[in-house]
Parts: sequence; structure tokens; C-alpha cells
Amino acid sequence: MSSYTVGRVKGRVRSLVDDPRASWCTDDFLIPLVQDLYEDSSSQLVSTQSSWDIGVVEVPGIQPGTPNLSAQQVAGGMLAQLTDQPLRIDWKPAGQAAAYYLLIPNYEVLPDIQPAQYMLGWEYRSDVIWLTPCTIEVDLRIRGEFDPPDLNEDASVLTSHPRIGLAVSYGVGSLIGVIRGNKGWETSYNAKYEEIMDDIMTELVRSEQGQIRRIGRQSGRGGRGRGLSIPTAS
Repeated sequence: MSSYTVGRVKGRVRSLVDDPRASWCTDDFLIPLVQDLYEDSSSQLVSTQSSWDIGVVEVPGIQPGTPNLSAQQVAGGMLAQLTDQPLRIDWKPAGQAAAYYLLIPNYEVLPDIQPAQYMLGWEYRSDVIWLTPCTIEVDLRIRGEFDPPDLNEDASVLTSHPRIGLAVSYGVGSLIGVIRGNKGWETSYNAKYEEIMDDIMTELVRSEQGQIRRIGRQSGRGGRGRGLSIPTAS
């Protein structure tokens, strides 16, 4: 099953609302609805405790003496979508092959140590990854829970689940029904959205059964519950 891209979602939504040529269903109108519905729909999947949101991000070229990864965790940084304490961090000398990655222990509380030519440990404090002092340039590989990436272009993939784009398409169609005063679109497309979301969540729950649950999982995402809503204008 091929994943949905933003371009594919736009095409399906425009077909649902009878505007295949985008005469009124323009990108400026449509993309914010797609982004908002995608974030809401993905947040609902958190309750399944599935591993759909586990990602691995490589952060190359960490300079000697870098105390933390705050520069990478701010908006626009490679770790901006990280929602919680990493599950694992590995390091290697900058530019070496991936086979040279080594596990960095999570110290929870970093000791005061002298700089070394390797990465001794890390801790997660105040939502920032802190590192022991290192005298060489290193590459890091961070495994953890990540929010879905922003949908910046037509080729952007909706990564939460292969069918999440289909759900989003019908959800956006329902929202447009609200905006345009079309009760038929609003009702029928919302019913289809909820049906697909139920199927996805059931599948994820089943795939998680028999596996070790992640204890104490905390996510920065807050689902707004099932059903669709339109923000009111201020």
C-alpha cells in the first residue's frame, strides 16, 4: 500500500468537493486544513501505544565541546520534532561509516568529568539533551518519539500510517463541508473519516498486542478527541 503525499491528498480532497481544477479550493485554503487534520489524526494514534512514531535521526558534525543539542531541538533543527527523552543515542567519529556507531549510556545525571576523545554519556534535562564534553567532532544518531514532519510540499509524505492520508482527505472534505455550508459533505465525509481512523487504530492496537509496552511514555502531543472541529475566527 503506497503512502499518501500532500499532492495526493490535495487531489483527492478536490475531487471530493467537486473542484478538481482548484478554482476555489486553492493551496492557501487547503494546506492549513490538511496540516491541522494530520496533526489531530496523528495525535489520536498515541493512545494505541504503537511504535509508528519511533524515528531515527542522524545529526552529523557535532563540534568539539558542544554541551548540548539545544540548537538542533529548536524550530527548524534536525531534532525539532522530538517529543520526549530519546530512547537511545549512539555516537561515532565524524565522517566514519555507520558501522562505527557506539551506544552512549544515559547517565540520567551527568558527572563532572574532563573532556575526552569519545562521548561518555548523556542526560535529558529541561527538555534538552546534554552531553559529556568531547574533544573531537562526532556524528550522533538519536532514536526516539518524533512528531510527524511538517507538510511543506506536494512530495511530503504523511508518515503516521499508510492510510492516514485517506483519513485526512475525508476529514478535510468534512471540514470544507462545514465551511461551505454543505451538510452532505460534512456528515458523509466525517463518517468515512471516523471509519478509517477506527480501522487504523484497531490495526495498531492489534500489532502492539503481545509486545512489551513502553512504560511511562510521555508525549508532547495532545489529541483533541474524535470528531472534527473548525477553529472559530477571532
